[in-house]
Amino acid sequence: MKLKIISKESPQVYPLVSKAKSIAESLGYTIDESNPDVVMAIGGDGTLLRAVDFGKPIITVKAGRRSFLMDVEPQEIENILKRLKEGDYYVHEYPLLRVSYGDITKEVFNEAGILYDEPESIIVTALFQETSFTSEGDGILISTPQGSTGWSMSITGVYLGVPNALEISLVSPILSAVKSLIVPRTSIKLVMESKGYDQKARIVADGNVIGHVKPGDVVEITPSRNAIVYRFFKIDPLRGISPWRK
Repeated sequence: MKLKIISKESPQVYPLVSKAKSIAESLGYTIDESNPDVVMAIGGDGTLLRAVDFGKPIITVKAGRRSFLMDVEPQEIENILKRLKEGDYYVHEYPLLRVSYGDITKEVFNEAGILYDEPESIIVTALFQETSFTSEGDGILISTPQGSTGWSMSITGVYLGVPNALEISLVSPILSAVKSLIVPRTSIKLVMESKGYDQKARIVADGNVIGHVKPGDVVEITPSRNAIVYRFFKIDPLRGISPWRK
């Protein structure tokens, strides 16, 4: 079996990466950087985002500050590599989104949307399933269920615990009691509206700026494939986001 290992860029993590490679090779795995069968992500949830881009099943090893979605403790690496060969794991599928604008196309694991670029409000309309609404503020984000534990939760305080839904988060809306909407997993168009003068706003995907829009431009966010994670231990995102739980 061919294995690729990616990690958090941290000197504290590099020895763990070397150890994982040594263990994998001793168990008969081939380290393959270009065409692996499985990707091992060693780090936090940000490392998991990078691993998703390879389009291969993922093993997640904790080595980050939060690591809500990582299930393997570093001391369990040899154990889970043996279990992987034996097929002793379960498959967890995470729904991805695709954000499209002009020639830009990007798959996202957590969220995508339109955010202000200058320190002033923007007006964005969201259209989905024959309905629409308009919000003025700092922008709008569309989050997956797994994305709802991150940036979106900081904005709305909402945890989306069902698989076939999306959260529309209104970022600092002006004169609105509504901060988020839970909608079916569907295609959503975001349109930047004109305030009567030139403006631009950022297109964001998983925390990165991937382009800019101006009034009248449309960003389309649609359901995409599922990312596959091989799980060896149960995870509980609520335990990470609610530290008072016992």
